[in-house]
Amino acid sequence: MTALPQERRVVTAIPGPKSQELQARRTAAVAAGVGSVLPVFTARAGGGIIEDVDGNRLIDFGSGIAVTSVGASAEAVVRRASAQLADFTHTCFMVTPYEGYVEVAEALAELTPGDHAKKSALFNSGAEAVENAVKIARAHTKRQAVVVFDRGYHGRTNLTMALTSKNMPYKHGFGPFAPEVYRVPVAYGSVSYT
Repeated sequence: MTALPQERRVVTAIPGPKSQELQARRTAAVAAGVGSVLPVFTARAGGGIIEDVDGNRLIDFGSGIAVTSVGASAEAVVRRASAQLADFTHTCFMVTPYEGYVEVAEALAELTPGDHAKKSALFNSGAEAVENAVKIARAHTKRQAVVVFDRGYHGRTNLTMALTSKNMPYKHGFGPFAPEVYRVPVAYGSVSYT
């Protein structure tokens, strides 16, 4: 694995010709509802840099969303994922459990503050985790109402769109949404968010 130099480098117009070609293919094959922020196509990423298919290196201000805490292509993550893929690609823990799931739950219990009993459930996405948190809270409290912070983003499933406060582009025209969602303000500084 070659480390990607941690420097910005622009060698073509943005988007470059290969990204433009891929954008034309994307327009023909991918549903319009799947949006993108950048007009470039990623070839590889490492640390805090994305390299597009045209060889431009851009600072990854979005952290690929899912790699915020470790950076893109972190060596330890690549090594562990490769080892796991060599053993088996996937099995649903609810069908056939495996030790790695238990190890992660144990590690989370160890890292979570407090000396009380701790248990975890792992999910495929943030939206699935939020939906399950709401289900667990409702089952425990026997109440239906959910309180969320204003300005929050929670996901793109029906329930998580109900919890998300920003209408465009996340939820405009997709209702009706789950009832009993109440918003409270959160300190946000002087930045405008509409």
